Formats: sequence, structure tokens, C-alpha cells
Amino acid sequence: MVRWVKGMAVVAAVVFSSGVYAQEKHCRVELSGGADIVSNYMWRGLREAGISIQPQMSLSAGGFALKAWGSSAFASEAYREMDLSISYDFGPVMLSVADIYCVSPAGVKKENYGYFNYRKGSPHRIEAGIKWCISQKVPLTLSWYTTLFGGSDYTVGGNRVYASYFEVSYPFSFKEIDLKAGIGIVPWNAYGVYGIDRDFYVQDLFLNAERSWPVKGLPGLEFAIFTAVSWNPALADVNFTGGFSFRM
Repeated sequence: MVRWVKGMAVVAAVVFSSGVYAQEKHCRVELSGGADIVSNYMWRGLREAGISIQPQMSLSAGGFALKAWGSSAFASEAYREMDLSISYDFGPVMLSVADIYCVSPAGVKKENYGYFNYRKGSPHRIEAGIKWCISQKVPLTLSWYTTLFGGSDYTVGGNRVYASYFEVSYPFSFKEIDLKAGIGIVPWNAYGVYGIDRDFYVQDLFLNAERSWPVKGLPGLEFAIFTAVSWNPALADVNFTGGFSFRM
């Protein structure tokens, strides 16, 4: 609990020192969606599944956004995930809370699915996050995510961990290709969530590349191809992922 409180204190300091203030925005409600096909489902340097389809839908108004995101592996009886999140964009700072529900039917008894089960051992966890883009001229982005509670957020001894993840990323472009490089760190032991029995360590070094095009004859529809290289030093593991998406 002390670690969680310290982490939130740091987050609060960053928010106030950045001079964040709410800006007036148009309150028009917008609905968007899409779907990705990926060769590997990678999450924070960890390979969750192989070839997967990942649909998403979001509803936004002003700075608020509600989003539903899912992932289903093509392999029979394999990993699947369903995330619901709410966020508010202050401009350079965005706050979010996500409900993450993931199961691997091949290794989980059906009685443990329990979508409304948030007890220890359940497939749910609630995560809060904050993302801060320093400036438009220097778009270095700092992100922090902490598990508030959930079925896997425990030590072997049954104590709460408040699993956290800190990421530094930098977006840039080259010849109409959108790129993003970054590093992800786990600040303390969070074996239940990340599966690595170690204190402070680097979990992800990554480089993402994406190119998108509008679909002629279908206004509002966009097609994109993306690739990503991810190196997890803690696991001595490397993954090269590719995919494509349709967005509207």
C-alpha cells in the first residue's frame, strides 16, 4: 500500500507541476471503431497469444472517452481478453481507469471465468493510468499504470502488490511512416501480473512503425499496416510482430 501511495503522490506532483488545466472542447459525441489482425498479441513486452483479431469501439464527448477493446486468438480454446476503459484528456495529461478481463480457456476452469468476480484468483483486474506528453515540440510521453485491485495482483503469500508499469516513449515520423520508440519498466516485484519474479527491471524495449491510407470510395474508412520489434531484457526474449487494421 505504501508503494501505491508513493506512486500516486509522484503522479499528482507531475500533474500539478505541468500546469495542467481543463480546456474547453466541443461536446459533440463521436463514435469510432475498427479491428486489427496481428501475428502476435504483445502486451508490455509479454507475448500473450499468437495470431489474433482485436476489435475496438469508442464513444467520446469533449475530453471524455469510453472504449471497449478485445482480443481473441485464432487458435481453438486459446487466450481471449475484453477491456473496458474510461478516460479524460486534459490536453498534455490523460487519466484513465480500465477493467481488464482475460482468460485462457485451455488452462482455466469454466467456473473461474466469473465476469463479475473480482476476488483473488479471478480473471479481472482494475488498473488506473496517467499519461503525460511533455509538449508538442518535444512529444516525449511518460506513462504510469497501477493495478488498484484484481485477481492476480497478489504475492505467493497472499499480500497485495499494486503491480505497476512505467513507460517512456517518443513518437516521430520518417517518410510518411509513423514511428514510436520506448522503454517499459516494472518498478517492483509484480509476479502475479507480469509473471517475472524480480524487483525493478526493464520489461520492454520497443520500436513501432505504422503507415495508413484512406480507403477510396469509402469516406471515413482507413487502412493501416504496422510492425513492431519488442525486446524483453528480463526474459531475454525478442518478438517481431506485424499486422493490419481497418478503422472508421
